[in-house]
Amino acid sequence: MSATAFGAELAWRRVARRSSIAAAASAVVAVIVVALLERRIAIELAADRSLAGIALGVVLPLSSYGLVTRAVGSARLDDAVLAAARHGASRRATVLGLFAVVLPLSAVVGLVLAALAVLITRLPADPKLVSDLLTSAWIGALAGIAYGAWFLAASTFGERGSGRLWALILDWVLGASATAVALPFPRGHVRNLLGATPVMHLPQWSSSVALMLLTLACTLWATRRCPP
Repeated sequence: MSATAFGAELAWRRVARRSSIAAAASAVVAVIVVALLERRIAIELAADRSLAGIALGVVLPLSSYGLVTRAVGSARLDDAVLAAARHGASRRATVLGLFAVVLPLSAVVGLVLAALAVLITRLPADPKLVSDLLTSAWIGALAGIAYGAWFLAASTFGERGSGRLWALILDWVLGASATAVALPFPRGHVRNLLGATPVMHLPQWSSSVALMLLTLACTLWATRRCPP
């Protein structure tokens, strides 16, 4: 078995537990409840508020954070793949296996949460339902990928990977800004894609590119931070 395949299997064994199912169920319930409340308050703004608020602004970052924490076993990223190193495998290649599992799962979480928010707030007869559903779904998936890479890269810092907690806090605080300080954080670009105030007045398409570049940068950073 290659080191990358070993890393993917290791991540999957850690993630595929009852705690993950409970976390997913809690995330779905939270989005449904808040989306229904937003619909009752102002149906014309419910979809936008639910997407930028509970779905992709709150639950997705927390879900990706929890997913990464389970995948690395509450440890620093390099320590999470020590088992592979003991068998002579490359830790960097094993880390890529973690990315290969965490990023698609985080993308699915983002897609489902975004689609759920739109469906709850737009059903049953909104003429823009299908187009908004498709647009929101790919934004959620891209946001999920970026957050997964963001927290994996942050897990290379601090004792027991505590850097990912700081990454969550900083994204929440600084990423909410519309100034240049928000450029390195996923939150600002996700907000721009959802139609909120853009970071430094950047066009929406640039935030898609920014999230893809952020994912690539985090992947390269995380692998380089791990010993060979």
